[in-house]
Amino acid sequence: MFSPEQRAAALANQRAAAFIRFQMLGDHEAMGFILRDLQGPAQLSFVTALASLSATIASKHMGEAQAMDYFRMVAETSASLAEPLD
Repeated sequence: MFSPEQRAAALANQRAAAFIRFQMLGDHEAMGFILRDLQGPAQLSFVTALASLSATIASKHMGEAQAMDYFRMVAETSASLAEPLD
């Protein structure tokens, strides 16, 4: 039997994998799964799992240094886009 924390982590990993599938294939059924009941702790777990999977995939295929550069560029671009318009 698994603990509630283990089940929550497994569900977060499942959601993250579904999100990656949606991004890669445009699988709208996978996106529907992600959007159901995603708030509070489940939302944080999803983001954490997505970040972990993304980092693993990027590091494996780009190398750790290039993956870090890519994620830094995404963070910087996103930060500038999130600034309020004057």
